[in-house]
Amino acid sequence: MMMTASGSCSVRCAGCKVILRVGPGQTEFVCPTCQLPQMLPPELMRKQKAHGIDPTKIQLPCVNCKAILNVPYGLSRFNCPQCGQMLILSTEQLQEEVAIGVEDECGLAGETFTDYRPPKLSIAPPHPDPVVETSSLSAVQPPEPSYHLKIQDHLQSSNALSCLQIEALLYTCQRHLQHLPNGSRAGFFIGDGAGVGKGRTIAGLIWENWHHNRRKALWISVGSDLKFDARRDLDDVGATCIEVHPLNKLPYSKLDPKSVGIIGGVVFLTYSSLIASSEKGGSRIQQLVQWCGPEFDGLLIFDESHKAKNLVPEAGGQPTKTGEGVLEIQLASVNKKDFESTVLFLMETFQLRKLAEILSFSEA
Repeated sequence: MMMTASGSCSVRCAGCKVILRVGPGQTEFVCPTCQLPQMLPPELMRKQKAHGIDPTKIQLPCVNCKAILNVPYGLSRFNCPQCGQMLILSTEQLQEEVAIGVEDECGLAGETFTDYRPPKLSIAPPHPDPVVETSSLSAVQPPEPSYHLKIQDHLQSSNALSCLQIEALLYTCQRHLQHLPNGSRAGFFIGDGAGVGKGRTIAGLIWENWHHNRRKALWISVGSDLKFDARRDLDDVGATCIEVHPLNKLPYSKLDPKSVGIIGGVVFLTYSSLIASSEKGGSRIQQLVQWCGPEFDGLLIFDESHKAKNLVPEAGGQPTKTGEGVLEIQLASVNKKDFESTVLFLMETFQLRKLAEILSFSEA
């Protein structure tokens, strides 16, 4: 969604999904196709001044000043009251305008949004920042929560997580109790936008699993410096006893107590580490698989998991080594819990889905 130079923008109707042009100064509008009253999302509303509309008429933009005009049905010739431009609409033009709407100059279109609050959860304080979801998505109710968090009392007393973050934590743990038809444990995907605090949600998930005696976790992210953020998030949720081990600071030898001395905790690494190897032929993936052990039931966390895209490339292309590395670490941890935390676009979601399908077929 983007504002044009003239101040107008395009939105997708929450009801019939057609693209509608919203003129400058207008915050509320009625879809001429399905007659659904709507309003602009908050981030655009702050840039506009309220301007009334007539729901009994069709809202059409002036071709000159882009103002949205209330046009009576059947009227084909009139002057724009704002700039005086003579406007002539043929029957075909009017039908096309009502049927498909108009996109802005950038070709971008958005949806109308509504405020989001967890519909099935009443514990914990509200999120400190406003959070919205698309109107169409708000019509879908989440499943009933059935999982009871062992760290719930601590989270409620400390207010370490907001209700949104606890909702994601609860549904993640609930999903991890399930198994796929091939016997592997079900994973979970969080697609929250920036600012919701996915890192702290991950820390809460590690802390919850720690209370179930699952003392090992692999946290894969995009940069080694993010280990400091991981340490901070764990401290914020009360998990000060859990150590964070940066893999880039460790040798390629075994990580067990006899060699390096790492018994448990979080091994923090980057996607680049998954394809790294030493001059002697040892690889990071082999090192991690050895540390996890054959009965590994801890967390495998893919933070910013769009880095695993292009495992299944377009026709004629080659899969990326990073995508192959993500698949290999999953295949080597049959009893794992997959937890992916990132924001993915449509193409990247397709790549992640194909990765999961290959994983299922490989384990069948």
